[in-house]
Amino acid sequence: MTAVLFTTDTELSPAFHRRGMNAEENLEVSIFGRVGGGEWGIAHQMARLNEHRLKGVFFVEALSSFVFGGDSLKRVVDPILDGGHEVQLHIHTEWIDWMGKDPVAGRRGGNIANFCFDDQRRLLEMGLEALVDAGAPRPIAFRAGNYGASNGTLRALHSLGVRFDASYNYVYLGTDCEILCDRPLFHPALIEGVIEMPITFFEDYPGHCRPLQLAAASASEHEWVLRACVAAHRPSIVIVSHGFELLNRDRRRANRLLARRCDAMCAMLQARRAEAPTTHFASIAADAALASENRGAMIKSSPVRTFSRVAEQALGTLVYDIA
Repeated sequence: MTAVLFTTDTELSPAFHRRGMNAEENLEVSIFGRVGGGEWGIAHQMARLNEHRLKGVFFVEALSSFVFGGDSLKRVVDPILDGGHEVQLHIHTEWIDWMGKDPVAGRRGGNIANFCFDDQRRLLEMGLEALVDAGAPRPIAFRAGNYGASNGTLRALHSLGVRFDASYNYVYLGTDCEILCDRPLFHPALIEGVIEMPITFFEDYPGHCRPLQLAAASASEHEWVLRACVAAHRPSIVIVSHGFELLNRDRRRANRLLARRCDAMCAMLQARRAEAPTTHFASIAADAALASENRGAMIKSSPVRTFSRVAEQALGTLVYDIA
């Protein structure tokens, strides 16, 4: 059986804050997706998950609460837990610039990997404590903002008792993601004492890979990859989304093409839950996660699926971003 982790990075936008957007509007747009008289953020996504009896994991960004206060974080955590879903830790280090008290003595970095071990540990500890103060169970899993973690991040997580990391994104290796291992990760792997749960990826055309992300891959590609993972007996699939995933590029209105894709994906996951059930990190046993060796071949899509997605996304850009 292949466990599916449907993960949603849930975060305020540092870019919007830098441009002068106030905290309330940032929350409304970036997390709740309230635009144009509709709501397309985490509440909408949770409603779709619940309608199809699926489980979601929400990686909630916590450092922004040291800028806007703990109530802003609680307003995000409460509905996720009330909806029966899981809260885990997410961090964007950009928020350090606006903290009243600098926790890293003026040192800066675009990703958590850019900091020394002690600074990383401090920032992670701050995030864990903020989520617990907001009412979440102590997180056991982490994802770095921009996937920008390193092996040092994993060591820091291990020292804090965090069991899982989900920052490894093959497509980002060599740029933001600095997690080093001896081969591409297709399966969970124990690295620096932490179980690394790699974001699932596939080859969409020769020499080019794509993550299994709601806005990046079509519903057909998601189903193809899921089938291939089940057939290869992979222990897990990790899908990525964001709280703002269903909005258009400037986040002023919904991208209904992506909303329909989300519905199609949820229906597909419900139909295949006997062989690939959605789950939470708290339900994953270490021995089950590491049951298979990190071997296997790259999953490859077909030119027809790739062309279909490119055409679909071009239409979405024309209708929802340009028009």
